[in-house]
Amino acid sequence: MKLFLRHAIPGIIFFTGQMLILYAVLWLYDLYRPAAFFYIVLLNSIGLLIYLSYRFFSMLPLLRRMQQPVQSVAEPIRSDSEEPISVAVEQFLERQQTLFRNSLFAERRKEKERHRYVDQWIHQMKTPLSVIELILEHPGEHYQADLRQEVDRLRSGLDQMLYSSRLEAIETDLKAEQLSLKPLITGIINQEKRLFVKNQVFPKLDIAEDMYVYTDAKWFRFLVLQLVTNAIKYTTGHGREVVLKAEEINGQVVLSIRDDGVGIPRRDVPRVFNAFFTGENGRRYGESTGMGLYFVQQVSMKLGHEIELESEEGIGTTCRIRLVGGRAHD
Repeated sequence: MKLFLRHAIPGIIFFTGQMLILYAVLWLYDLYRPAAFFYIVLLNSIGLLIYLSYRFFSMLPLLRRMQQPVQSVAEPIRSDSEEPISVAVEQFLERQQTLFRNSLFAERRKEKERHRYVDQWIHQMKTPLSVIELILEHPGEHYQADLRQEVDRLRSGLDQMLYSSRLEAIETDLKAEQLSLKPLITGIINQEKRLFVKNQVFPKLDIAEDMYVYTDAKWFRFLVLQLVTNAIKYTTGHGREVVLKAEEINGQVVLSIRDDGVGIPRRDVPRVFNAFFTGENGRRYGESTGMGLYFVQQVSMKLGHEIELESEEGIGTTCRIRLVGGRAHD
């Protein structure tokens, strides 16, 4: 009742104002008659009372529903009221509830994915730590390379975890600028040179000195590093190559990373960018979280780059990143 009275107060004030204005007009024009004015006020008051009663009883189901405590987000809102404003409010609340549920479920799904990724990551980090412990039990010069390799694995895993935690707030961490492409890619290759040597894979760079792109250096480095690491991982063997090539096509710079490794089975290609998808190669080679290419796609979308992947089993894989850029002399 109190809620309805607060709703009806503006109408009651408006009615009272009308009666006062009518009284003033009748008095100014010397038409005021107490009995006649009383009947006018009485009839209008009865009409107002009938109208407010109708509004109250038509809105009563909604008013009762709104004053009841909410037990669950899945609780239905319908109050079986046919009053237009009640129906409109109920429909609005249902749309809002649906949006909230979808948002809540999406957040829960993301949280589950994060927990799953953290569990897998922790499991993977146990392996290099165990190897390091064994090496430290038998120190010697010939163990330094193995120790360095395990440290690199730890560094790579920690970097991936760090970037994954920043991914949702990437917009606050972006700094787009014009970058010379060749030094950027050369730095990534030098960073992973031990991984190239260990897997007997050779990098081949085909990028013009004056080629430039517009992107964020830190996130673009992470993106390319993931692709290069994947290419090395699945291209183990003497004489194999990972080719990094940049071309200017239709006003864009297309950076391709091509390997002649095991390739990806045709049935797995459409799903390689899905979270936690490891596919046949991931199960065969092990230690795959299925999140590397997922992060690559997410970062590419945030940076405004297009990414595509082609692969043929037994032939190799090519990833292409389309960026804004060109040649310095253009």
